[in-house]
Amino acid sequence: MNVTRNDNGHGPDADPRVTDLLRSHYAAPQDETYWNGLEDRVMLSVTRGIVRINELRPAWWSGFGEFRTAEIRNAGLIAATIGLLVAGATYVRKAEVDATARQMAQRAAVESALPLPLEDATLTTRARLRLPEDAPERYLHPLDY
Repeated sequence: MNVTRNDNGHGPDADPRVTDLLRSHYAAPQDETYWNGLEDRVMLSVTRGIVRINELRPAWWSGFGEFRTAEIRNAGLIAATIGLLVAGATYVRKAEVDATARQMAQRAAVESALPLPLEDATLTTRARLRLPEDAPERYLHPLDY
């Protein structure tokens, strides 16, 4: 198979003398000092770029060097206070949720033990008053007998 570059029929290796000259001109250098110098130039360029980037954008912790001892202490006390407030609020909220759950469990236990629904009923611990059979007030309280 013949690959042609132009319509004139010349292939990529049409002139071997020109091909050899181009290969020798574009060949990698054989001298080790060239490669060491290239590495040094690349690394110098990289470090200069990093220094420029760091000058433009300081690190997030660089502001801590500007604090005085009293400012750091005050910031720490404020952070500790906020942490304690959040922990206390969480504890109180959990205690409320536990109390509500306990009340609901007690009500469910009482409702499951009684045969009547308790939607409108009120549970009391007061003993019922027993009236004698001939008392006229007996007819005013239909639940007392």
